[in-house]
Amino acid sequence: MKVLYSTRLFSGLESSFINGIWKPTGVPTIYRVIETLDNKYDMKFIFSAKDNGNGHFSSWHCKKDLESSIVGLKHPIKILSGVNIFPPWLPRKVLMIFRDIRQLIKVIIEIIKFKPDVIYCDHANTLVAAVMARYQRNIPVVFRVMGVYPFMRSALSSTKIIHKIYRWAYSSPFALVICTQDGSGVEPWLDNAINNNTKIEVLLNGVDEITLPDILDDRLKLVSKKKDIIIFVGKLERYKGCYEFVESVLLILEKEMDKAHALIIGTGSEERQLKKLVENSGHLNCFTFIDRLPHEQIAAAHKISEIYVSMNHLGNLSNANLEAIQSDSCMVIPDPQPETGVDVVTSNLLGESVIKTPINNANKLSEVLNYLINHNGERVKLSQAVNVIKKDFLWSWNRRIELEVKLLENLVRINT
Repeated sequence: MKVLYSTRLFSGLESSFINGIWKPTGVPTIYRVIETLDNKYDMKFIFSAKDNGNGHFSSWHCKKDLESSIVGLKHPIKILSGVNIFPPWLPRKVLMIFRDIRQLIKVIIEIIKFKPDVIYCDHANTLVAAVMARYQRNIPVVFRVMGVYPFMRSALSSTKIIHKIYRWAYSSPFALVICTQDGSGVEPWLDNAINNNTKIEVLLNGVDEITLPDILDDRLKLVSKKKDIIIFVGKLERYKGCYEFVESVLLILEKEMDKAHALIIGTGSEERQLKKLVENSGHLNCFTFIDRLPHEQIAAAHKISEIYVSMNHLGNLSNANLEAIQSDSCMVIPDPQPETGVDVVTSNLLGESVIKTPINNANKLSEVLNYLINHNGERVKLSQAVNVIKKDFLWSWNRRIELEVKLLENLVRINT
């Protein structure tokens, strides 16, 4: 089977391509599929540098396209340059349009040269997928959706030209749409955006068994001596709910000094402002910020913490949250948002095993956290409930990736 795999140059892959050694971080769905396909089939990997996005930080600044071999992958990879290939004095929006048109043409040329049995494109390559699905019918096209975000919803009703183009693209006759179930309200969007004749698969991400490190990270050792540790794991971006988290803990501390300790693991554009907010409050000693930790140390962070909080505005079945569920955490998440479908599935899956509180409301969140701090029995009860209910829906990464690859295999089998 020959597969052309065209995806965004995710920040979690950049260091591997810069160093020439395959050691991906983040985006486990992407890199695990890449590894499996690379090992089994004849592959053409194309990564498109996009240089933008909410909370996206790129270390890739090459002004030319790059094709090279990577230690750890059998097949070479090709990276299409982003806006850096064009004159910097052009307006940002013009640069982005030129970038996308150029990358579209480049990928189509690679498809013509490689003659794959199946084309796999993520949302960063929506237009490539749409053009190939509409104007050639010999090669099945798989459109990979990693979740639904505000732009994608706006595209279904907005009169802006860019939204109309994407609305047209989403309705293309893809052979298959594979969508991650991340709690972002994917079902109503898929119903309204995708062609009625297109097969759709909605898949929750996998999660591995918990493996604790032999030696605890020194920063976690210091935190482990604290009491009533409340943990946040994720990008420090507004849409992740990091401000609600920090503000809710500060509200608790204002009433009773040193009543809780906040452990914040992650980095992002709001990191400096959040630290400044904490410093100005006079409660710096009650917060620990850790920008990055190895995966097994994240598991250890869950183990030393009493309460896990996720206030992601866009959906709360992320990889970080699935790992918290696997860790049997006492969890606080937002109420579902039925108007968009966000976290409706999350709420249905977790039921009463978690505490839910209104989104974007630090006062309500502080009340919930204060209650849990003062009721250890309730924390234990919630942790035990998560341990039971997770068995109904969690599955391993091996099974998750195996299914996605089989879906591609079946398309090729049907098409030949």
